[in-house]
Parts: sequence; C-alpha cells; structure tokens
Amino acid sequence: MSSTIPRSTSTVTVRAINAGKITFLPASLFFEPVLPGYEGLSGPVYTFLIEHPTKGKIMFDLGMRKDQEKYAPMVQGFFDRFRELGGYDMGADEGETVSEQLVKGGVELGSVNAVIWSHTHFDHIGDISTFPPTTELVVGPGTDLRTYPEHEDAHLVESDTAGRKVTELSFSNATLHIVDLPALDYFGDGSFYILDTPGHQAGHISGLARVTPTTFVLLGGDCCHHVGDIRPTPLHRSLYPCPASLLQSATHSLCKSHFPEIASEPLLKIPPPPAPSVYKDYEATMRSLERLVRLDADPDVLMIIAHDGTAPGVVEEFPGTVNGWKEKGWKEKLMWRFLEKDGGGWRFG
Repeated sequence: MSSTIPRSTSTVTVRAINAGKITFLPASLFFEPVLPGYEGLSGPVYTFLIEHPTKGKIMFDLGMRKDQEKYAPMVQGFFDRFRELGGYDMGADEGETVSEQLVKGGVELGSVNAVIWSHTHFDHIGDISTFPPTTELVVGPGTDLRTYPEHEDAHLVESDTAGRKVTELSFSNATLHIVDLPALDYFGDGSFYILDTPGHQAGHISGLARVTPTTFVLLGGDCCHHVGDIRPTPLHRSLYPCPASLLQSATHSLCKSHFPEIASEPLLKIPPPPAPSVYKDYEATMRSLERLVRLDADPDVLMIIAHDGTAPGVVEEFPGTVNGWKEKGWKEKLMWRFLEKDGGGWRFG
C-alpha cells in the first residue's frame, strides 16, 4: 500500500512532544456507544517537531497553553458548556508547554521556520506568540482566521496571527494524491506531505513524514479521537491478526449489548447527525477516515492521532525520535493495544 506514496530517499526526523492532557470531556461528542462508567475521555495532546536535514525545522501543532484565560471568549464559552454537560473539565498538564520543552531540549525557537496547525481548536494552536515573527504559520484551506476582539465569535486572538506570515494552503490544483487524498509535497523532495483530511473542522489537515526511504509516520491530528473509530477493518485483521490471548480476553470482557463481538469493522462510530458531535461535517469525516484506514493498516506507516491514549509508554517522546518505530516494533505493540484493559484505550465493558 505504501506503493501509493511516491518514492524518495529524502527523509525527516520526527520527534513527538506530549504537550498536555485533555481530561473528562463528554465522550459522546466524539464517538458512540459510550458505556456507563466511560462517560469521560482522557488522552494526551501530541505535537511534532519535524526536522529536515537541509531545510530546517517545522512544528506540527502546538498543543494547549497554560494561561487558558487568554483564549478567546468563544473558547472560554466552550469550557463552560463542557462543564455544564456533566461536570467535566479540561486543561493542560502542569508540565511544560511546547515552547518550554523545545528550549529545554536545546532547540532555539527562532530555528523553527514554520508552525503547521492541523486545525484551529484550542488544544492544537498553543501559543504561537512565543515564537519569533520569523516563524511562519501554515493552515489548511478554508481555515477561519478571524480573531478576537475584532470578531466576538472568533476562536483565535490577535496574537495568534499578528506580525507573521500566514499561509493558507490550497489543494484545488493538487496533482498528487496519496490513498486518494489530495496531498502537497511540503519540502519538494518527498520527505513530508500534507494531506487534505477535512471533517472535524474546515481546513483540517494531516501530515505524512518519511522517516526512512520506505517507512512513514502519519500525523493524524483530530481525524478521529480514538483508534477504535478506525479499527478493526478486514485490512487490519489480514495484515495484523489480533493475538489470540488478547482477542479471547477482550471478547470475554466486552459489553455484549453494545459490542456483540470483535468483528471486522471499527468498534466505535463517529456520531452521525443529528447527534451532537465535535465533527462539523460528518460525511467529509467519514470520507477522510475511509482513506486514512489504508495508511493505518499499512505495515510501513505508523499512525499517531493527537489524543491516542494507547501511545504513551510505547511512542518515545521528545527529545527522542520516532524514526526507528518499525525496527522497535511499535506498530505491533500499538495496533491492538486499545483492547488491553490497561492499554490506555479500553472502554468496551
């Protein structure tokens, strides 16, 4: 399947930065079914430092900011409504922001040429004002870049865009497609592609980094919020059969009224209209996921979504790299980890 990706010997180095944590969001906004006792959602917030050997560094997403009172009033309203929905809360870890982690790890913020936002939700935009004006901001097509206070209903504030170059990508004339998704060759040498993956929000994009000539890391952003939204499929089960002991244990523990069996279709579903959902365009979301499944099942592609609760403890975090994921067997460890009760993704019984 990776044969659908153009060949190249150019590669980048990818480092995963855990930039915070989301806790106790109403899970029903993200997937269904939601069983009693699993009404909340908790997960990391992954961002990525991507380094090209000759063309510099870029960031893919920035996570959350600590000073949440500086988000736009519209975002503050989201926080209030989430709390009203069931007493849930959200917030950044008490740990370091992306900027703080970079500096501590010896990366000068001025060396980051661009920040790419997968989309403009609060847990992805971080605080780009900590980067110098020379750092470009790159966003997907149709991204709402209005800012508060000029626009009271804006998600962004002036410091999110002021004083720096902002580039809105366009896929309208894209001649390259990867698994039928319009794609842009960011560095022009096949080392890093940006994929058009709309649905969760207008302008949502994903990244595909070549970390060796034949292996890749897919930066999924918020294409989905739990790997159970895309696993299993017949493709997954044919390429990565679930270990018999894990399958037996998971099947025994399943809530049979909601999950009769572990079949060949994803255990979780994106909430379809008219159910409340964080996915603004249901049909576009499903089209994007149908294509991304082909990459997720590819033995040469490791997919990391922004809030994958199964990744911590397996994916090495900054300052380490993810480039050696295949030789380290991360995909085999992660593929079915959501069915392990202590694997960070269990919510099925």
